[in-house]
Amino acid sequence: MKKIFLLIFSVVCICITSASAQMVIEGNISMSDKVPQEFFGDWKVHAVCTKSTNKEYFDSTSMDIWTLTRRGDVITLMNPLSGARADITVNDVKGKTVKFEKKTVYPDEVSVETPILTLQGDNFTGVDKISIKTYKDGKLLKEDYVEYQVKGTKISGAPISGILGW
Repeated sequence: MKKIFLLIFSVVCICITSASAQMVIEGNISMSDKVPQEFFGDWKVHAVCTKSTNKEYFDSTSMDIWTLTRRGDVITLMNPLSGARADITVNDVKGKTVKFEKKTVYPDEVSVETPILTLQGDNFTGVDKISIKTYKDGKLLKEDYVEYQVKGTKISGAPISGILGW
């Protein structure tokens, strides 16, 4: 009787272990928590076009104000000059380098903007890539691409260490 019980117990344990090993744990890890606090605040941003498929459509240079804020897991990029506002996705964070993405979908157009920025004190440098796909009747009509070299200078929103004197 003991041998039968041990045999059944062993089979049940093997089945449970096998089923547990096959379980997949799914979850969403927020990259926004990894963005250095110093990125948040107001920035004066200067951009210079380095590549473009449509030089008539895209500006060769621009000067903007970017305001980056975080509330919970949501990071928002605002431009108080134009009134533009968008929640952005953080794709990657490596130290002081952050890769963001903003995707906008319209009925006949999809725009994807991907800034990759490296923080250096109260400045950042990097690249801002923008792809715009235009559709007609569900078919790709054209795709425009631009790449800007960007430099940002912090104009407000001191890092917490500066505020506390650390």
